[in-house]
This record gives sequence, structure tokens and C-alpha cells, in this order.
Amino acid sequence: MRNCVLPGLVTILATALLVPAMAASAASAGVPDLSGAWMSAHARKFLPPPSGPGPVVDDPAHPHRARGTDARGRDTGTTPWVGDYRNPNLQPWVAAAVKKAGVDDMAGKGHPTAESTCYPAGVPNILNFFEPAFFLQTPDEVTILYQRGPNIRHVYLNRQHSAHPAPSWYGESVGHYEGDTLVVDTIGFNDKTVLDSYMTPHTDALHVIERYRVVNNRPQPDRDVGDAFVLTGKTMQVDFTIEDPKAFNAPWSASGTYRRINQPQLEESICAENNTDQFTGKLFPIPVADKPDF
Repeated sequence: MRNCVLPGLVTILATALLVPAMAASAASAGVPDLSGAWMSAHARKFLPPPSGPGPVVDDPAHPHRARGTDARGRDTGTTPWVGDYRNPNLQPWVAAAVKKAGVDDMAGKGHPTAESTCYPAGVPNILNFFEPAFFLQTPDEVTILYQRGPNIRHVYLNRQHSAHPAPSWYGESVGHYEGDTLVVDTIGFNDKTVLDSYMTPHTDALHVIERYRVVNNRPQPDRDVGDAFVLTGKTMQVDFTIEDPKAFNAPWSASGTYRRINQPQLEESICAENNTDQFTGKLFPIPVADKPDF
């Protein structure tokens, strides 16, 4: 375990130290500056589009509520994730999976998530991770490093997709800039991940297009959001479109948001060690890759 983890950790930390230089390079190239640290700000719920097919959302009868306190200051805990499986865009087998996941969660038999098991989250579910994401921009590639676990995405700029990319957790991403927006086109997924907090499944036919754009670049007064993180007021919106003809009746769209944080570099965040399944009391197995995905 030590021999496997340390080289990767050193590489990630060394790369994170290059953020200022990469930001300067991006700015000089006349592309939008997305570099640095960002944190998910949409509470793990994707936002529906103004019109047209959208993502799975809360079942109206069982809205999800994050842990908090009531008017008397009492801990209210968190409520189950129960998705609206009646979404007409879901094919029957997808609707059945969303329904089962909600029933299981309400019965106290919730499903392990990518965050809890330290497995790759896939796209777009990685947008829900509530730890910092670092964007590193160079002329040929945008690398997105996620602080928790082994999640790294490579977006190769200004090139075409491979003819037959081998299926992998994060697929093959190619991108380009359209004015102030980074457009990321990803294919070549495996079917081992889910799309959202409601455990919505997909197939290997998944095709995702993401559009990253800073929509509020005006500094605002900082405010604390935890022991180490302070928001800077800058907001990045991520609009995305999902196409999977084996799972959905039509393509659908949604969005998420990131807020800029003042964290200058990746912090060590050990996920796989001593990782206990809260439902069984047993340790999750440590993820192991027998061969690289690319």
C-alpha cells in the first residue's frame, strides 16, 4: 500500500504547486482562467434546466434534507436520498433502479457511494464531491484533481476522440474553449458508476458534454465555511448534457455550481484506509487497479 500511494501523492502535490505558473500561461493564451481551487456548491443536487428533460430530483413526498438544526437548536440529522423515479425520461429499468435505491435508503439499507468507498465517481457525479477540485490549465490539457481519493480527470485540448476508446471510469475527455467557456466532451465510459445522489444508473453508451464558465468573477467579502475553507465570492457554473439511448428516452440537461476557495494547494485526504461501512460495520475493500485505464 505504501509503495503504491506515495509516488502518486508526490506527483499530485508537485503538480498542485504549478498552479500559479499554469494560471499565468492560461491567461497569456487568451483563454478563461479557471485555474485554482473550487468547491461544489449545489448541495449534491443537480439543478434542472428551464425547460426540457432534466435530471432525477427529490421525490416530492420524501425531499432530502442535509444534516442541520431545528428552531430549538436540536440536531435534525439527514434524511434519505429518494429520487423521483416517475421522471418520464427514464427507461423502465432505470426507473426501477432509482425506486429501489430510494426504498432501500428509507429502510436504512443505503447504498455505498463513490465517496464512502473511495472508488471513482464518474461523470457527472464527480461534480457532487464535497471536497476541493483543482483545475490546472496548460495549452494542451486541462487536468482536474479532486482532493478526495484517486480521482483525476484529463481533458485533452483541440484533438479528436479516439476511434474506439477503451471503457474506463472517467471515459475519454477532449475539450476546447468557446470564448469564456471550457467545453468538455466525454465518451468511452464503463457502466460501473452512477450519475447522481439518487443512484441513477447508466450504460457504456453514455456521452456527456460539460460547459464550465465563471459567471461571477467579482470578489465579495469572505465568509468561513469550515476549518480550512473560505469562499471568495467567485462562482463557476457547470452546464451539462447527458445522452445515453440505452437508459433515457431523450438527452437531458442539468447544471451544478462551484465556488472559488482560498486553498492554495491540495491537502492530504486519506480515503481508503480504515474506511468503515456504516451499515455493516465492516471495512470497505481498498480499490485496486490491475491495469491502467489509459
